[in-house]
Amino acid sequence: MRFVSRHCPLGPLVVLSVLVLAVSPVLAQDITKVAPTGVKVVFENDQVRVLDVVTQPGSTMAVHSHPAMMVVTLSPGTTRFTSSTGQVDTVGADAKRGTGNYRPAESHSSQNVGKTDSHAILIEFKKPAPSAATARKPSLPAPYKWVSENAHAVQFEVAIPPGGSVPTHTHGNHVVVVLEGGSAELTDQGGAKSTVNFVKDSAQFEGPVTHSGVNTGKTPMQLVVVELK
Repeated sequence: MRFVSRHCPLGPLVVLSVLVLAVSPVLAQDITKVAPTGVKVVFENDQVRVLDVVTQPGSTMAVHSHPAMMVVTLSPGTTRFTSSTGQVDTVGADAKRGTGNYRPAESHSSQNVGKTDSHAILIEFKKPAPSAATARKPSLPAPYKWVSENAHAVQFEVAIPPGGSVPTHTHGNHVVVVLEGGSAELTDQGGAKSTVNFVKDSAQFEGPVTHSGVNTGKTPMQLVVVELK
């Protein structure tokens, strides 16, 4: 004879399901939901999500979750993060424009505790880091400079004066963060030319490409390039 609880006629599995549904929205809260006015999704595909995030002094964000990500600073600010376990971490006070920091997957709330706006580009990695055997090993020629590396990506910087050029090189999937903008003429491996306008304090995702480039503007151009492995 089967026993069915009078207090839970649908059985314990239903109770468990209800509890999971009740808790999971909190655990999976998205930054675009807790701060819709300060967060803009620049690009998203199955590999990355690129976010443009601006916070004002004193502003707060409720608990939300990120996968592993890189944070590229555009305007330094001081942010206090409180993890889901209660750990407090204050960052950004000594950050410099263009700095890229890697952060592992985490859930936290945050508050701008400084006196200035904070502006950053967040590159969230949506897939697990590749193994050492399968990972790309990005390498870009001078004037590109290697800056940092993590399990998901390699960060480069490049500064190109007016009229300056970059020799033929190959990118994989990559994110470009523009510190100083301008116009450039790109020539692909087939000889086709195109003009690209880089807008200061913006970010964009680009797929694999082989090309050379010339700064056709009148001001120096400075880019941060995050190459996915």
